[in-house]
Amino acid sequence: MRIFLFAIWFGLGTLLAAAAPGTPVTCQTVSAPGAPALALQVVRFDRSRTALRVIDLPPGASVAEGARQAGALAGVNGGYFQPDHTPLGLVISGGKTLHPLEQSKILTGMLAVTPRGAALLRNAEFRPGRAVREALQAGPFLVDHGRAVGGLNAVRRAERTVLLADRQGAAALLSTGPVTLDELARLLAAPGLIEGLEIDRALNLDGGSSTALWVKGEPSVSRREWKPVRNAVVVVPLGR
Repeated sequence: MRIFLFAIWFGLGTLLAAAAPGTPVTCQTVSAPGAPALALQVVRFDRSRTALRVIDLPPGASVAEGARQAGALAGVNGGYFQPDHTPLGLVISGGKTLHPLEQSKILTGMLAVTPRGAALLRNAEFRPGRAVREALQAGPFLVDHGRAVGGLNAVRRAERTVLLADRQGAAALLSTGPVTLDELARLLAAPGLIEGLEIDRALNLDGGSSTALWVKGEPSVSRREWKPVRNAVVVVPLGR
């Protein structure tokens, strides 16, 4: 039943995703080659007109509600958290460190935002400092330097939330249906999957029942998480 509802949601998403020309955020549904039942919802943003932020959600607030309150144009659920909602890994929001860096098998990288832009980094590449305005540790990496990462889980299928980057930095948000990490890594590393986007790096965020997507519009695209999450990654107008 859930897969059936997911298919309906993505069908509606395709209709709702048509953005007006010139808007800084666009949303599209991409069919996965060789897996026609799997749809990928891709949110692209104009880096010259937008920025990424990490927001700590108020207790009980959904990703969509938090994104609206932040004046965002789009957003997805963020990183992992403990049963008591304590974050797992580094979280920096608006220049304030909400949780420190952690060493964990799953936390292989992070989103880091500085005045130079947003990048997906391996933990060892991260350089802390005042310039880091936003950061979110997550993982695992799915694609690194254009190649699928090996050794990922090839058994467990779940809905996924992913950050995508090209060689210039973070470029898109991604929400998917049930898929294994290994399958998704191979799909994202395949050339030409998303027209106009050569994926250099892909970082997995929290998924499963945490998977959420919201895109501002008339009407908006909205996929609510199945349980409350701790934080979100949102796209905001530049300077906000």
